[in-house]
Amino acid sequence: MLTKNPSTILGSGLILFSGGVLYLVSQFSTAAEEFRALSPKFFPDLLGWTLLFLGAVIFVQGMRRPEKPVFSERPEKQAVVRAILFIFLVGAYLFFLSSLGFVLVTCLFMLVSQFLLGEKHLLLNILRTGVFVFLVNYLFSGLLHVPLPLGPWGF
Repeated sequence: MLTKNPSTILGSGLILFSGGVLYLVSQFSTAAEEFRALSPKFFPDLLGWTLLFLGAVIFVQGMRRPEKPVFSERPEKQAVVRAILFIFLVGAYLFFLSSLGFVLVTCLFMLVSQFLLGEKHLLLNILRTGVFVFLVNYLFSGLLHVPLPLGPWGF
């Protein structure tokens, strides 16, 4: 019997989303595969299969839990405001990414989003942001030779 609880709903959503990701990745061109060690489809394909697996794990965990209402309480007003602000923050990130560059925009995005999610330790936020942005920039620019958007300052 299919039980309804937040885990089964979330697992079902992730399984459907990963199916869409895998379908879109299957439509990518395979022309560049013969020139590169890793196909351009590798990371999106890996993401799709990972989401599918994790969605199935969450779904199975939800099947083992007792049935309960999916939306038991009204969300707090502050949580709704934070969610809406986060959506606008993602839009601003995408808007300014090409003009201000990956490093600056990602640092600002991570700092503000961590604050929105409730993390109040400023020094820890700055350290976490710096390490993450450095590692991602090094991974894509240095190791994989994938150009990231550069800002007007050249970084």
